[in-house]
Amino acid sequence: MSFDWKDYVYLAEDLLTRAEESYLRSSISRAYYGVFCIARNKKSYKVYQGPDVHRQVITTYKNSVNKNEQNIGQILDNLRRSRNIADYNEDKLINKQLATRVVIKAKVILSNLGV
Repeated sequence: MSFDWKDYVYLAEDLLTRAEESYLRSSISRAYYGVFCIARNKKSYKVYQGPDVHRQVITTYKNSVNKNEQNIGQILDNLRRSRNIADYNEDKLINKQLATRVVIKAKVILSNLGV
């Protein structure tokens, strides 16, 4: 049995119930990784181990001829920027509004991917 990446998105939503910044940062990170891994697998990048896998997957979606996939790529790119801030920038205050927007966008991706 393999891990269901949607569970990260559900965890991200659960983390929003706490006000501490560490929970909000973790919420953003889990929301991004949940949808990223699903999107990655749908485009057959599951075994790709390159350091640029995030950029490769996002670019593949953004450059698709399918408008829905282009939208997924745009949202993924936006979520990745938020995730980078949450994971690496201790000087940027992460608030509940940002974390909530990220989770909502992650759920949009889930819907657009049909999962």
